[in-house]
Amino acid sequence: MEASGGAGGSFLKDIVAYVEVWSSNGTENYSKTFTKQLENMGAKVSKTFNKQVTHVIFKDGYQSTWDKAQKIGAKLVSVLWVEKCRMMGARVDESLFPAVNSNEHLPSPMRKKHKCMQPKDFIPKTPENNKRLQKKFDKMAEELQRQKTTLDDGVPVLQFESRSLVYSSTTPVRSHQSMMEKRLKEMKEKREHLSPTSSQMFEQAQQNPNTSLCEASLNVSRESLSSGVKSEPLRPETSDSSCSDLVRPHKKPKKCGKGQKPMRTLVMTSMPSEKQTLIIQVVNTLKGFSFTPEVCESTTHVLVGKSVRTLNVLMGIARGCWILSYEWVLWSLELGHWISEEPFELSQSFPAAPTCWTSAESHTYTLHLKTSRQVCRLERQLSTQRYQGALFANQPKMFIAPASSPPRAKLCELVLLCGGQVSPTPQLASLIIGPYHGKKEARIQYLSEKWVLDSITQHKVCDFTDYQWLQ
Repeated sequence: MEASGGAGGSFLKDIVAYVEVWSSNGTENYSKTFTKQLENMGAKVSKTFNKQVTHVIFKDGYQSTWDKAQKIGAKLVSVLWVEKCRMMGARVDESLFPAVNSNEHLPSPMRKKHKCMQPKDFIPKTPENNKRLQKKFDKMAEELQRQKTTLDDGVPVLQFESRSLVYSSTTPVRSHQSMMEKRLKEMKEKREHLSPTSSQMFEQAQQNPNTSLCEASLNVSRESLSSGVKSEPLRPETSDSSCSDLVRPHKKPKKCGKGQKPMRTLVMTSMPSEKQTLIIQVVNTLKGFSFTPEVCESTTHVLVGKSVRTLNVLMGIARGCWILSYEWVLWSLELGHWISEEPFELSQSFPAAPTCWTSAESHTYTLHLKTSRQVCRLERQLSTQRYQGALFANQPKMFIAPASSPPRAKLCELVLLCGGQVSPTPQLASLIIGPYHGKKEARIQYLSEKWVLDSITQHKVCDFTDYQWLQ
């Protein structure tokens, strides 16, 4: 559970922190994410290392930063300390999360170089933030003012000549305007024989509501052909639903080549935006995953920010995925590689997330089920074919009501993934899930959607009596 912390979330107000967090290969800088988290907890974050710094959040940083921190007596802590403070809502003992310096005892030539490969934030140059541009702007303004005072009477105008701005009299401008008017007139005469633009087609369609945009384009094409000018018929705009199939070919999803395994996908759910940013950076560095917004067949890991039962969590349980906390990514970042997932499974929040440990007496891995906790993930790992659960395998056919919440399609998918049978009509079913307003029969059990969700979460078929649907 996450604590809210002190008043206003400022329980680290007495801390001046300096953040230096890099990837293990020295090419990715993760400092910005932890800087924001510290500021949200009330800490002051210094952009430069100075004597006021009390804490240094350090991972694979510069040796000089490590030496300075030890010299002034600043506390060197890992990124795990920041996350623990945020979760507890209070300042945590720094000695529990010491920083590690892998370069401390290496000679200078062997120490890792830091070269950030991330693109820098683009800041456009303006006279306000660029002194050189400001000088050039002032010089140009002075030159314009000088030219203005030397010109004859009349309204001066600006002209571009040889990459500079100069003042000129209005006479050339008037002759230029007359030339432009003449040119526009010629273009207008020529345009009468050309095919109209899409806006003109739209106006024609509005004048005749019975004519669609496609027909309007065909009519326009015929008119242009009858006028004796060759022109190609215009394509209808893609916004018109009646012609969308003509201009939008259906794209087939890309398939993996022979012998090439599909990449594992990772899903984030109930995850704050700043944590999502860090996870994306870590995955881009350590590789091995791609992201998808919803759990699918290739999903192997579901990262949960808050212990909330979402559809992605339920889908992950039903598909035998790892249901992990955010700390798994932090520890992997700290160690520079993907570590074992088992210590970070959310088995307490979601009992269907299994636990597995070693039996010391037999020296073999033994699977332990606690209070009917399921082993979907372990079954999926042991399965040689496409995995399907067996939670609802012995249950009668179910009909999912159209007005169900979560949506009917998602509930059907969950039931099927857990080995259940879904009936297309209520007459063929013995269980009806969700709000049903038809004629009730004594042979049918009417249950709420929560029965399906709780059964999957606990990996046991819950008793019907606690989930009877009451109108």
